[in-house]
Amino acid sequence: MFHVLLLVGLILILGGIIGRLTHHLKITAVVGYIVVGILLGPVLGATSLLGMSESAFSELWIVITNLTLALIAFVIGSQLTVSLIRGLGKPVIGMLFAESIGATVAVMIGTYLYTGNAATALILGSLAAATDPAAAVAVLHEYRARGPLSNALLMLVGWDDAVASTIVVISMTAVKSIMGVTVSAAHAILVPMFEILGALVLGSLIGIMLTLSMKRIVERESMLVVSLAAILTAAGLSELFGFSLILTCMAVGIASINFSPQKGNTSRVLIEELMPPIYIVFFAMAGMHLRPDLLFGAGGMVLVYIICRMIGKWSGISLSARASGAPPVFQKYLGFGMFPQGGLAVGLMALFGTEIQTLPGGADLALLGLTVIMATTIVFEVIGPVGVRYAITKAGEAHE
Repeated sequence: MFHVLLLVGLILILGGIIGRLTHHLKITAVVGYIVVGILLGPVLGATSLLGMSESAFSELWIVITNLTLALIAFVIGSQLTVSLIRGLGKPVIGMLFAESIGATVAVMIGTYLYTGNAATALILGSLAAATDPAAAVAVLHEYRARGPLSNALLMLVGWDDAVASTIVVISMTAVKSIMGVTVSAAHAILVPMFEILGALVLGSLIGIMLTLSMKRIVERESMLVVSLAAILTAAGLSELFGFSLILTCMAVGIASINFSPQKGNTSRVLIEELMPPIYIVFFAMAGMHLRPDLLFGAGGMVLVYIICRMIGKWSGISLSARASGAPPVFQKYLGFGMFPQGGLAVGLMALFGTEIQTLPGGADLALLGLTVIMATTIVFEVIGPVGVRYAITKAGEAHE
């Protein structure tokens, strides 16, 4: 196992260094971590140098992917309180679903017209909904933005990932059917419902047990152990029963924050403190999967994805804002703030890859999808903050 530990050590060292450099360049650290992976993978071939077999690396990648997504899903869920949902208001909720579905449909149509491949269109389309909240929040903080548009933008980017995760779960069944898993019409409808409802029930039960356990604990170390145990147990049981890992762990967070807000918030903070090294390893290993030959061949697909996603995000919010009678500034500019795309999109694509890699042509499609998503994420982490700055400036809510 020494080669695995050495690889992780190298990733953390280089990730810390390059992550700081990208921070000074005002680019999200996710880009730096992916660059580390590209250096260690396609450029240097670190796995071969360290004597790590391809199968061992794949197994490690699956474990890291599931762990990272389980923790991310819990953090997302632990912010979905009932009071905040009520406070969003119908216009913002409408815009939330409109921009997610708009981006999904636009990318699906554009990708299908470009490739003629329905599975590719479904995969990339479902991933287009995810938005990176970190990039948007960073710009809002930098310009001390305050006002209606800034508040709406915060709500949208905070809740967008929950909708995106659900869209991906539904799309997985359709993609498997297209790629050769024969299912009846009833099966195609019942299986996603089973995965979603089962995940919500299982996650909610574990989340309630988590908060009940936390009520008798005061030490932070013990709280961390209990919280991590609940998340990993939920993730493991979801795989055992065939439920959605993301929705299960999200439900754990939702149940914990709504059943006991104080303890649920404590769990979220403790888990977030664990995330930085896990993020570095995950995104670097994602970068190690980048295939330059596929990227050069998929340049047109990358461009189609970027253009269609931007059109879908902006038009979805604009049309929904007009229909709900939202202020004109929302109709014109709010959509520009939804362009950032970050870690969740890469994580969801990695999860998609583990689901389809054993199907005919699944391994190649998984690599192609991951390559396209990493390339577009790097582009959107540059374009996204520019769009947010444009939106708040035009709305008159940006301050020097």
